[in-house]
Amino acid sequence: MKLVAGILSLIICLAVPLSTYAIALVKREVILDAQEYGIKNKQMALTDFLQPWLVYEEQATILNETTERAYLYTPYLLLANDARDKARSKQTVQLADSEKILSDYAGCLVFSITLNGNSEKFADGMQVVIKQDKKLIKPYHSVINPALKTPWFPDQPQYAAHSYFYFRDQDLILTKPIILVATTKDKYEHRFNFNLANFK
Repeated sequence: MKLVAGILSLIICLAVPLSTYAIALVKREVILDAQEYGIKNKQMALTDFLQPWLVYEEQATILNETTERAYLYTPYLLLANDARDKARSKQTVQLADSEKILSDYAGCLVFSITLNGNSEKFADGMQVVIKQDKKLIKPYHSVINPALKTPWFPDQPQYAAHSYFYFRDQDLILTKPIILVATTKDKYEHRFNFNLANFK
């Protein structure tokens, strides 16, 4: 619940580009479908709920709760998340609320990234870019949270940092794959491959 609240408070906008692909102009039937998904899966664990929008770090050898990951918050996911929250707190899910969310969050792509490190300062000064073809796109806004001890401390990974990055959708070709690259203090590149057309 804390993560969802954080997501909704941190997300400034979400992509609603004009396209026939998955990240596309959201029509009424898509809004209703997203609401239904959120209501139907209100009891699902959040990690399972978010699974379709998850990408693991490309060099990961084990895929579990300790693996570095990134999420793409599409309009569909934002609406489904909102419906899930409302259903869990026994509030009515309204079409007008979803339309307002889309209006408020139109025009950008939002990614959250969870990285692991062995010191509290490992994520300080993290740099993130999107690589698409030969183009490098920088976020126009970032929220880099302090690293916190993991439940596995002092075992690996000792610390995890959850951060959010906002990109203008007009800077990207939304029908082509991208690589989201986060470079940490140790100059290590954490890479996440997203095929934008495949995300609902």
